[in-house]
Amino acid sequence: MIAKDRGFILKKIDFRETSLIVTIFTETYGKITGILKGFYSPKKEFTTPMELFTLNEIVFYPKKTQIWLISFADLIETYPFLGKDPEKYFAVGKMFSVVEAVMPLWDKNEKVFRLLQETLRYIDGNEARKMLYIFFIKFLTFCGVKPEFHLCIRCHQPLSRAIFFSPAKGGLVCSRCRREHTDVHSLSPEVIASLRYLQQHDFPQVVRIKPSVSCEERILNLLDTFLAYHLEFKLFDRVYS
Repeated sequence: MIAKDRGFILKKIDFRETSLIVTIFTETYGKITGILKGFYSPKKEFTTPMELFTLNEIVFYPKKTQIWLISFADLIETYPFLGKDPEKYFAVGKMFSVVEAVMPLWDKNEKVFRLLQETLRYIDGNEARKMLYIFFIKFLTFCGVKPEFHLCIRCHQPLSRAIFFSPAKGGLVCSRCRREHTDVHSLSPEVIASLRYLQQHDFPQVVRIKPSVSCEERILNLLDTFLAYHLEFKLFDRVYS
């Protein structure tokens, strides 16, 4: 069977002297790993450099083995502004890294594919840190580990003014239930409102949010803790620490 799809380059590794192995997140097949034999030799079938973060059209042969043969690849879209902005390059790198690390092979997820598309579309005109937490809030929802930001994760009751977050439990904890947890962190009303807005709205509405710097830092710290606990993924780096 032969198939055609489009996908974003998540990872690339040179194989021997002439070939390339790539991990691609595709629209129809989800994450796949493929080999482009003779990629570094003159071949008219490969008209793309297969750079990280680019969108490409590929023709391949799905099979039961983990590495599929890619017989054709053509560049669809590139994002040159990333090479001019280290913070945006860092942010997009983190986004693509979590997709590569967390998403299983061949698990179709059109919402994650669209999220990558929309994030790359809007990050050019917005701050890197904003797009970073927008992406991760939406990604956690789309990959099935959505944090609970509306009810107490333990008693499922509406929350009062005093609101806490438990990374281990994966959501908000009320003032009464917090006594039973040692890992809770207090959150301000602005942080809670921002998190709920980000979960409930899609592009382009989410990029209109304008939280304070302290609120953004709190959201990023919360995400860093949550990702480390549930996905064993480290978000923070020198740029955002």
